[in-house]
Amino acid sequence: MDEQYLHYDNDRKGLRVNRIEDIEMTNPFVSVRCDDRRSRLPLQGRFPLRSQFRFSELARVITDAWVNNAGKPVSADKVYESVEKMLRINMVLATVDMRPESPWNWRVEFIRSYGIPTTLLDASRLQQSRHLAEFPERPYIERHVIAACKKAEEIGRPNFGKFDGKINDIKVAADWLILPDTSGQGRWCIALFEIHSISSSGRPTRFDDVDLSILQLLREGLSAREIGIATQKSARTVEHRIEKMKARTGVNAIVQLLTTAW
Repeated sequence: MDEQYLHYDNDRKGLRVNRIEDIEMTNPFVSVRCDDRRSRLPLQGRFPLRSQFRFSELARVITDAWVNNAGKPVSADKVYESVEKMLRINMVLATVDMRPESPWNWRVEFIRSYGIPTTLLDASRLQQSRHLAEFPERPYIERHVIAACKKAEEIGRPNFGKFDGKINDIKVAADWLILPDTSGQGRWCIALFEIHSISSSGRPTRFDDVDLSILQLLREGLSAREIGIATQKSARTVEHRIEKMKARTGVNAIVQLLTTAW
């Protein structure tokens, strides 16, 4: 893992932390093992760690917190507080109140929201805390929220998965972890997501062999001139075909074309 740094509020010093196991959060202090010593740093109103932890590492930490509380009737925050202040900008942390009998009356509370700007969807609207029945994307909610929480509750342990699909015709790729109520009573579940990409789905389009070759070589970083040599076409012809593919799929940029064309 990349080295991390903890920065004091009062000076510019830092401590190198090589493993996530070296960090223990106990408000209002962060404990860090460094050179076989345990140092304690006051938070002073903000968590001073630059979060660069991988999703797999955070998933391990929150799963450990879940295991340590297994069988206990604790609240969800006793589990998610283990990672709440270490999430990266592309991660989402939410809880689902599962106490109402109807899943559509379950309430989602967003603890940490996806923070990368995007023009493709209204992320702030999608991440407003509300009852599941109030979300407009009901098929998505039923398949990927209700079903996932029920499965985690049924198997009685954290459940990992991947999502690669569409929300309102926008392609989203993500990893997720669902943690059920530690008491086994089904009162709540915790959802941790890492969003890998959000992209326009474009219009379904079939391409001929030349276009498919151009797309592949674009993904490999070749220029129009280099693609022309490889496909025995002129650079101008390659550029013309790229513009036609963009028009047919309804996208404006090559990067969008590469994420929508298959």
